[in-house]
Amino acid sequence: MLSNQILRYRYKIVRLLGSGSFGVTYLAEDLDLPDHPLCVVKNLKQSQNLEDLQLARTLFDREAKVLYSLGNESSQIPRLFAHFEENGEFYLVQEFVDGHDLSHEIFPGKTLSEAEVTQLLKEILEILTFVHDKNIIHRDIKTHNLMRRNTDGKIVLIDFGAVKQISTLGVNSQGQTNASVIVGTSGYMPSEQLNGYPKLSSDVYAVGMLGIYALTGIRPQELPRDSETFEIIWRNWASVSSRLADVLDKMVRYHFHERYQTAAEALEALTLPPSSPSPSPSLPTFRSQQLGVNQKVLIGAGVGVGVILGVGLLFMSFWKSPTPDYPVQATPDYSGLASPSLKPSATESGLASPSLKPSETDSGLASPGSEPTVQLVCPETPVPPVPSTGGRKYGTTTYYGFPKNSSITGKGIVVLPDQSDKSGRSARYDGELKNGKFSGCGTYTFANGIRYIGQFDDAKFQGTGKWIDPHGCQYVGEFKSNKADGQGVFISKDGSRYSGTWRLGILEGKNKSFAVCQ
Repeated sequence: MLSNQILRYRYKIVRLLGSGSFGVTYLAEDLDLPDHPLCVVKNLKQSQNLEDLQLARTLFDREAKVLYSLGNESSQIPRLFAHFEENGEFYLVQEFVDGHDLSHEIFPGKTLSEAEVTQLLKEILEILTFVHDKNIIHRDIKTHNLMRRNTDGKIVLIDFGAVKQISTLGVNSQGQTNASVIVGTSGYMPSEQLNGYPKLSSDVYAVGMLGIYALTGIRPQELPRDSETFEIIWRNWASVSSRLADVLDKMVRYHFHERYQTAAEALEALTLPPSSPSPSPSLPTFRSQQLGVNQKVLIGAGVGVGVILGVGLLFMSFWKSPTPDYPVQATPDYSGLASPSLKPSATESGLASPSLKPSETDSGLASPGSEPTVQLVCPETPVPPVPSTGGRKYGTTTYYGFPKNSSITGKGIVVLPDQSDKSGRSARYDGELKNGKFSGCGTYTFANGIRYIGQFDDAKFQGTGKWIDPHGCQYVGEFKSNKADGQGVFISKDGSRYSGTWRLGILEGKNKSFAVCQ
């Protein structure tokens, strides 16, 4: 659509505001009103299939009524001025919100204080309580759909996901029209919504993930999950009280029936006075250091769902902060490495299963004599006991071997108590650091006993190294950005050896990842 084009003899297009798989949004002028005030025109994409058109009209009218009701009753939801069909396309005309979305306030690497996050959560949940009281699910709460209005600084909730159904109508292989679509954004969308069954608590999950994003500076889709419980692992990257952390944990629980069921419940828990009992029990302090990824993702703009399977492990990484000797925890990269606790089903191709014996004809198998030669740079050295004194503490993490007021550069020990298991053992790093980042030779020992011994660069497994699982598996070879990448051999618990060139944690030619080790 071109600038200056006029719709319905009234709405003059000024410029493009944005576009996506569901439609295009324009800034426009209302020529029928004095001074031609600005408004937002949304052109919704929809199938040209004649069989879908009548259903699209029905959905469009229904959802327009919902938006009209919400906008008229709340000053923090844009009002709907008009909805119409022109030349076979659907249009919504809504109030223009003069302000900025929250992606300008919350973005990777930036963290907000607990007080700031608490206030933000309250503001969002107050609006969402009004929406949930009408039994309406927003379905796409994220930073880009929350505006900070310039006139009063209030939050405005925009872009309700229900309207997006119209853009994805289609006919399945049985000739049936599908009016149900998975709407949402990766990282903010819980499992039941991803499977096509959103609930009011799905919105609560999204708000909780936004709060965790604001506290940690890590995008929701990049936060790891516990490989056994699938709960989000995040506390070790945030400076937060246990009270707020407990509320957020309950907001983002994996199973929807364990969450606050509505925004009102979450808001009540958040506003309880400090002396009140905690609204929910704290999650167990144990957080596994490995991550099993079994994540469904949308394919295109339709309703098809594919499955991406992988296995990985998590380790701590650090950014250089404005103060050279103050390490700041940063986004972990955990893909491409094995998770001993992940148990894929036998139907999941590309993953080795402990119960499946590799065949003799499998070209990925190798004898020791036929394996590629990998020269390990870093020697395996004994891990010394943690000193009882002399540590420098930042948050819950303690650094040993660095004098006060000096930079975190040289050899030392890093102890991470938040990365502990049920027995209380903590994860730790022994080796070289540069400006607070793992850099050089070192050993990272997870609380569950998994170790990586090798080269680090910029807080990543980078170079050659050895990954050792206490259950008897190991990988020896090259790593890039935490992933097995290059020449290497994986030795399974039963002694089978998978050797060759690895790319992003997968053995080339065989699509084999690290075998599960139990």
